[in-house]
Amino acid sequence: MSTDTLRYFDYAATTPADPRVMEAMFGCLGAAGVFGNPASNSHAAGLKAKDLVEQARAQVAALIGAEPSEIVWTSGATESNNLALKGFFDREPTRRHLVTSKLEHKAILDTASYLERLDVSVSYLLPDPSGEISQAAVEAACSHHTGLVSLMMVNNEIGTLTNIAEISRLVHAAGALLHVDAAQAVGKTAIDVKAMGVDLLSMSAHKVYGPKGIGALYVSREVASRIACQMHGGGHEQGLRSGTLATHQIVGMGTACELARTEMASDNERIAQLSERLLSGVRATGAITQNVSSAVRIPHTLSLTVELPNFLPSMLADNLAISSTSACNSAAGKPSHVLTCIGLGKDSAERTVRLSLGRFTTEADVDFAVDCFRGAIERCLEVGAGRQDMQIRQLSNDVSVAPQLSGADVRAAHAIGFRSIVCNRHDGEAAGQTQFAKIAEVASSLGMAAHYLPVESGDVTVEAAAAFGLLVAELPKPVLAYCRTGTRSATLWNLASSRQG
Repeated sequence: MSTDTLRYFDYAATTPADPRVMEAMFGCLGAAGVFGNPASNSHAAGLKAKDLVEQARAQVAALIGAEPSEIVWTSGATESNNLALKGFFDREPTRRHLVTSKLEHKAILDTASYLERLDVSVSYLLPDPSGEISQAAVEAACSHHTGLVSLMMVNNEIGTLTNIAEISRLVHAAGALLHVDAAQAVGKTAIDVKAMGVDLLSMSAHKVYGPKGIGALYVSREVASRIACQMHGGGHEQGLRSGTLATHQIVGMGTACELARTEMASDNERIAQLSERLLSGVRATGAITQNVSSAVRIPHTLSLTVELPNFLPSMLADNLAISSTSACNSAAGKPSHVLTCIGLGKDSAERTVRLSLGRFTTEADVDFAVDCFRGAIERCLEVGAGRQDMQIRQLSNDVSVAPQLSGADVRAAHAIGFRSIVCNRHDGEAAGQTQFAKIAEVASSLGMAAHYLPVESGDVTVEAAAAFGLLVAELPKPVLAYCRTGTRSATLWNLASSRQG
């Protein structure tokens, strides 16, 4: 799949709506569509909408082996996760211990952190050497105080597949319930909540070629009375989630799940072949390592580390829509918590990218991606040791920072793809610094933009960060900002980006 010249490899972040999903949704919009409020039982418009909602509920249930009455509509997996965890502990007076892992999505980790402030104790499991959460780790963490275990079925960054069926047996033996974040699993791997012993399961439509803004929480009928509503105002969804139901989005999710149920096997077979083709191509460069390659994992998601100190993920950004997981905690300047947990150091994490394939990925897309990696690696090798002296640190796809630059460094930066240079230190600040005029002269000769925006050391203000953010927004990207040590430039960007967020 391509958008103009950009090839899309970020299906783990979101998927395009399938045209058949869009067609079903359009039928619920406009005066000629089924636009009524599903809660309006007094007229045909409302009853027609209700029928479509219930049909979609059955379609979602069928995909995961549930009963339709066990599906609760939400705005997405993040809300579903919050409802499951907060809803459980709101009603649990004694077993106030949560077991989860350090590999979880922030929707779980941040919710767990919130629950800790409400006197819920939390155990955070670490992965085993292969990058998986082991059954032994879960069993060791559970006690007679454990009320809930929450684990993702498929990891969003590295694609590892957790053995939920075996873990559920251990969880239930300890007297606890099992919640599963299946946002990355639905439509990619077979799910049967009854056979697997799952009590609560979170889903999101936009990960399975449905619309954004709609999801669901599977709540087993045996545990529904133990979950407290978190959204009040009308008692919808069996009292678990109030709010007017968005018929068009719900129909979109139902259609997407029906398509996944009937096409998942063929989709997965094709995607597995494309994934292997991509892996073979990048491995042939001799400079790329696949992370967690020995783990049980889905073929859709690949975590790749480029083993060259010269590499920056932004070198691929013009041609490939990929995720640079090192930016997960960019405001704090930290690498992805998932990559850190599987043993990657900061430098390796900053040279790691996630490629995720999907329904509309083609063989031509894969071959194009392999060529892009080859090109980036060739540029890294051309720059050679000079780049290592620059100590470039990527903060986002748009901005990287470095200590003091020379004219040769500017040429090296241009060779690896930078289009703009910003100087954040005053000329003459330290002996031996190249004057900005010389930097600008070299940059101009290479067709790069160069701007002088000096800031006093130790005096980065909100106003200076705002000015820096505005400048970056206007410049050709990626941008390399520098000062004497790189710290000022990093602080400016982190402050600017946090204010934008």
